[in-house]
Amino acid sequence: MTLEQWTEIAKIDKEQGSIHYNSEVLYILTDVDVDELDIEELSEMINQCKWATSEPSSQWRREVEGMIFKPLNKLTLYEYIDLNYFFNDNYLINLPYICAILYRQTKENEWGEVVWEPYEYDCKIRAERLMDVPITDVYGVIREFLKFREQFLTTYTNLFEDPLPPEPAEGYDDEEDDPDTEPEKDTSKWSWELLIYNLCNGDLSKSDAIGGLPLYYVFNMLGMKKELDI
Repeated sequence: MTLEQWTEIAKIDKEQGSIHYNSEVLYILTDVDVDELDIEELSEMINQCKWATSEPSSQWRREVEGMIFKPLNKLTLYEYIDLNYFFNDNYLINLPYICAILYRQTKENEWGEVVWEPYEYDCKIRAERLMDVPITDVYGVIREFLKFREQFLTTYTNLFEDPLPPEPAEGYDDEEDDPDTEPEKDTSKWSWELLIYNLCNGDLSKSDAIGGLPLYYVFNMLGMKKELDI
């Protein structure tokens, strides 16, 4: 099964029932119109394709299509933000885009050091290039990133925790709205944008430079700023 076939299967609406689901799986894998099959033929093909409904192996290949899996500890801020978005949205359907970010071209510089392809290409075009890769070659990167993200969030948990709201003053009735008090703003929707905005000191012309910095470097600096209150 290819990466493209896997993502198409992941898009099938399971709430329409097993018959619809199995029919769609067969069509994706065999390009056969199930309406042209009798019951016995349909049942036999479904049995032959049961493997397609199970989770692929968690193994993955470091190199596919001439590109190398970029070590997660070398991710830049922008790369992590985009990966985080694709995982939170639906990582099964977005797996081609996830792979497009993680698998990169490399070269050696004049000192023999590995140089990673900058994150300046069209992610959609790169994803299309990977569609024919066997799903068993890349499925394991899902677990790899989830494990990395959990460790990252644990390491910098103090930077992601929302501070508790202040206790109301004694005798204050929180059911009464103070007309002179501005309503509290919900910044969660724009958390990453706000982070970059603050790091740029409001100068958005610097945002690409900030986004291209190593993820760990950025958060180490944020941790220092918070600890030293600067």
